[in-house]
Formats: sequence, C-alpha cells, structure tokens
Amino acid sequence: MTEQVEEARPRAWERLSTREVGEYEIFTVREERSRSPRDGQEQTFYVAESPGGVTVLAQTEDGRLVMVEQFRHGPRRVTLELPSGMVDDGEQPAAAAARELREETGYTGEHAEIIGRIDLNPSWQAAAVHVAVVRGAKLSGDKELDDAEDTRVCLVSPDDLRRRIVAGQVDTATTIAALAFWDWTHAGAAKQG
Repeated sequence: MTEQVEEARPRAWERLSTREVGEYEIFTVREERSRSPRDGQEQTFYVAESPGGVTVLAQTEDGRLVMVEQFRHGPRRVTLELPSGMVDDGEQPAAAAARELREETGYTGEHAEIIGRIDLNPSWQAAAVHVAVVRGAKLSGDKELDDAEDTRVCLVSPDDLRRRIVAGQVDTATTIAALAFWDWTHAGAAKQG
C-alpha cells in the first residue's frame, strides 16, 4: 500500500525574463530567469526548444514492427529504434508519421493513427513527440534518406522488442514509451472485445 504524504502541490515559477541564446539546425536554446514560489530565490534555466516530432509503430501483416538501425551521435553507437522524425511547419503529426516511415524505411501502410504524446525530458527540453500506429505496413518503394541519415530496416516482433528493452539492448526513450502506449491501447481494446 502506498502512503500519501500531505504536502502542498508544486506551483509555477514566475518568469522574470527569457531570451534566445542559441539557434541550431533542429533546436534553439532559451535562457530563462525565474523566481521560486517557495522561497523567492531567482534561478537561471536553459531550455532546448524544438518543433514537434513523431515516432511510428508500423506493424506488418504478420505482426512484426518496422524498425531502423542507425548511428546516433549522442551515445556514439548504432541504435535499434522506431522510425522517427520532425513534424514540418504546417504538417499534421499523422501525415509526418506516414512521411517519416516512407522516407526512413520505404514502407507504407494504412492511415497513421496518433495514440499518444511524449514530452521529452521536460526538465530541460520543450519538445513533444507524437506516437503513431500504422497497420498493414509493407515495403512499397525505396528509402528517401536525408544526407545525414544511414538506416538499415529491421522487422522485429513486439515480444522480441520487449525482450531487447528488458535486456538493455534497446534504450531509446521514444521507442520504449511508444511500445508502452501501444501495449496499453491493445490491452484496453482486448478488455472491451
């Protein structure tokens, strides 16, 4: 049993100032000066802001998920993850999901359905990633990779993906969170059916 502790809820900090301190290809950095509602102390925070993104759970007719291996510069290694990317200005997340799936893998499928949203590390980022499901995915053409992309398509069963996550072989937050959303929506549908 979880014991509740009576404490006041956290309150919003008063923003005293904000200014852009850096602009990069896919994000800007904002410096924010804020006052604590708890003790009145002023603090400086830095926030990376980027446009919205998508990650795609594309399932083939035989139940496998379309995934990509690619080198990632943050951890300096090849990762296995779901196809993902940015939402272009004026583009709807479902359309971006279908586009990213096609560009990174050459796969297409039924209409992309948005099933959730992930706020990436909100302590220092202002970026949301929409989770999309595409059913009936099939290879329908060549990949259309950007100059900075080099991917290898892998088809992985959901059970194998869960095993790889638990074993620490797949550790990208968007892939793990997207699979959790997918599992929750499937569990809810199974209870109703």
